[in-house]
Amino acid sequence: MTDPNTELNSFLETAERLRSRPEFQDALRKYAVGMVRLYRASPILNKLVNEQGRFLISSLALQLHLHRDPADPFDGLTLSRLREVCSAHGVASPGRVMAFLALMRMAGFVEPSAAAGDRRTKVLVPTARMMDHVRLFTVIHLKAIDTLFPGTDTVSHLDRDPGFLDAFHRAAGGYFLRGVRLPDGFPEIAVFTEADAGYMVLLTLFLQLPTQDRRAVPSMVDLPLAAAAKRFGVSRSHMANLFRAAQAKGFLDAQGSGGRGLHIQPALISLVERWFAANMALMAQSAAEAALPTAA
Repeated sequence: MTDPNTELNSFLETAERLRSRPEFQDALRKYAVGMVRLYRASPILNKLVNEQGRFLISSLALQLHLHRDPADPFDGLTLSRLREVCSAHGVASPGRVMAFLALMRMAGFVEPSAAAGDRRTKVLVPTARMMDHVRLFTVIHLKAIDTLFPGTDTVSHLDRDPGFLDAFHRAAGGYFLRGVRLPDGFPEIAVFTEADAGYMVLLTLFLQLPTQDRRAVPSMVDLPLAAAAKRFGVSRSHMANLFRAAQAKGFLDAQGSGGRGLHIQPALISLVERWFAANMALMAQSAAEAALPTAA
C-alpha cells in the first residue's frame, strides 16, 4: 500500500504542474463561481456542511453508505459506525457526531433503511435530496476538470453512467480513509475552512478581484459585514472575527471598517490557486479511477 504522505506529495507536485496549464485560471474561476452559487442557492448547505468539521462528518457518512456490503441489509451508515470512523480519523467527538447526524435526519438528508427492518440500531441511507446535492457538488468539480483537461468529458460520463457518481465518491473518499489529507499541505487554509462560511468567504473575496492576463491580482474589495453575515448565515461579529484572523495571517489588510476597504494580499490569491490545483489533482485522479470498468 502506498504511503499516505507519498500520495499527498504526488498530488502537490501534480498541482504545481496544473497551475502552469493555460486553462487553469478559467477552470479555477468556473469552480469558484459554481461553489459560491451552489451554497448561496441552498441555505441548508450553509447549515450542514459549510465548515470543515461538518463537511467531513457528512462525507464520512456518505462513505459508510458507499462502502457497505449490498448483500448485508445491516451494513452501512449507523450512528455507532459514524462515531467510530470520525473518532479514528480525528474528525469529531461522539457528541458532535450524534448532534450532526440528528440534524441531517431533520433536514431530510438521511432516513432509516427499510431493508434493515425494525432493529433497534438503525441503518441510515442518503435520501434523494442528499444525493441531488452531492450530484450538484460533483458537477461543479467535474466541469472544472473538463475545463482543465479539454476532451475528458467527465460530466458526460456522469450523465451516461448511473454508477459513476458513487464510484467517483468512493475513489475520492478512499484517499481520505487511507490517510491522505490535502489540508496537511495547506495548514494556513484552516483560518477559512475551520470557520463557519469561511471557505465561501475566501472564494467570494477571490472572485471580487480584478484580473490581468486572466489571473486575479491584489486589489481593494468590499464585503460589508452586515450584508455578508446575512448572505452566509452567520453573525456580524463572526464575520469581523474572520476578517481579523485572515489579516493576522497576512491574507488581507483591513484598511477600512465594517468589511469595507479590504486590501487582498498576494498570499490569498496564492492560497486559492494552490488549494484548487491540489483539489483538482485528487479529483481528476478519482474521476479517472471511477471511469474504469472495475470501479462499478
